[in-house]
Amino acid sequence: MKRFDIKVDKSSDYWCDFEGELCVYYNYTWNKESFLNDRINFIKKYIELTEKYKIAVPINSFDVLDLETTSLYSLYKKDSNYYFPSYLFLNSNDKVAQKIVSIDPLITLENSKTKFSSHGSIPIRIELIMREYETELICYIDNDIFNLWIDNKKTKRDPNIGGKGFWVDNSELAYLNTPRLNSFLRDLKKLCFDYGANKFEFENLGLNDFSEDGVLFDREVIYYEDTVGLLMPHQKIVKITI
Repeated sequence: MKRFDIKVDKSSDYWCDFEGELCVYYNYTWNKESFLNDRINFIKKYIELTEKYKIAVPINSFDVLDLETTSLYSLYKKDSNYYFPSYLFLNSNDKVAQKIVSIDPLITLENSKTKFSSHGSIPIRIELIMREYETELICYIDNDIFNLWIDNKKTKRDPNIGGKGFWVDNSELAYLNTPRLNSFLRDLKKLCFDYGANKFEFENLGLNDFSEDGVLFDREVIYYEDTVGLLMPHQKIVKITI
């Protein structure tokens, strides 16, 4: 019998990536001509969106982009690595959200120079891929950091919380982090279709509580606007008018 009420001091200690094929994809597709018509303005709006919600925020300026290929990789590349920092609260008592580039092991952008490994798990990765006949934007998540409950290899092998069948309560951090992700995914979808995307696909390969509209909290998608009124001033890291 499973238990869903295991409380720990810091649930982010149990965040981890999933091995194998467990993941979710949010895919947007353009035919080549429709995307090329306004690619520069789209990328500028995309950057504004990432900076608004502090999700997959670029580490380089727009000026470094290779506009001939319209790749977003230049925004995230430093030396030989790619960094997709998202601002996350790691503890419910945190006064600031940290720029996380890997959650397993847990690494911030500031200490990534010495600790970053290509095997680390990125909170959310976003790729813009140009092909001969189409352009595809892919949002990729392969972890459980945004879920209310955590059930993974770390929880299963920890004898202090009960091991197999015991799910760790991640709700305090989820309410601080996930509504921003959901609002970001919603607004990204609108942006893509505003700029001519003609296809959207959502694929869930085995993760719990993910939907095409975002992460579910008890079968409901909660957006940042739904929770901001309950947050402390230092937790309101999105600058929006409610």
